[in-house]
Amino acid sequence: MNDHIINSFVIHTNPFNLQTIHQIYEYIKTHYVGFTVQHHNKLVLLSNFKHDLNDMIKNKIISFDNDLYGLTDKGNLILKDHKYYYGIIIINFFRRYCINRKKYSLKEIRKEQQKLRNYLLENRPSICVVCDKKLPLCLLETAHIKPRCLLNYSEKIDFNIVELMCRFCHNLYDNGFLGVNNGLLSVSPKISLYDLNYSTGKSIVCYNNDNKIYFDFHYTYI
Repeated sequence: MNDHIINSFVIHTNPFNLQTIHQIYEYIKTHYVGFTVQHHNKLVLLSNFKHDLNDMIKNKIISFDNDLYGLTDKGNLILKDHKYYYGIIIINFFRRYCINRKKYSLKEIRKEQQKLRNYLLENRPSICVVCDKKLPLCLLETAHIKPRCLLNYSEKIDFNIVELMCRFCHNLYDNGFLGVNNGLLSVSPKISLYDLNYSTGKSIVCYNNDNKIYFDFHYTYI
């Protein structure tokens, strides 16, 4: 239902891209399920539709002003590229059902991993890109900037998708405590609860135009 609501904004061309609740509802009835709105084989009444719409307003996906509805910046991003939207769903599913974080051998799952690591070892110093510590290679991991589970094939073999991180920073980065925004380290406020020494605003030397898209994805969605 939420996808249909977002997509309904495509066809309207008024200057502010705003619609009434009945315009959105009628669009969904006509374009997605014929002349009746159905969801999980049950008729969706206008009251049910309003409930979903209100949830999206609370989540700042849709705005409401002067009895008219419009997409927020977040809503427009979802409309522009739904793979980001579903990416969030996949990440949340992974975190919920893969708590044990079972490790699989590179041979079975990550056939490209060794090539990516060899590239880093030949082209990067033995330094963690987050904390700048010079460490033995056994303590530096080949870290994916964007979660590997969300990569297409071309992204998986892109040398710009990985950087060297120590095990400590890698874990914090993967769990959203650390991120990179416009080439600068961004530290979650939650990290202040722990005895960790990270400073927001530190320059990330490896940041460039080629890996920017991956860092931006992580910063926005992780």
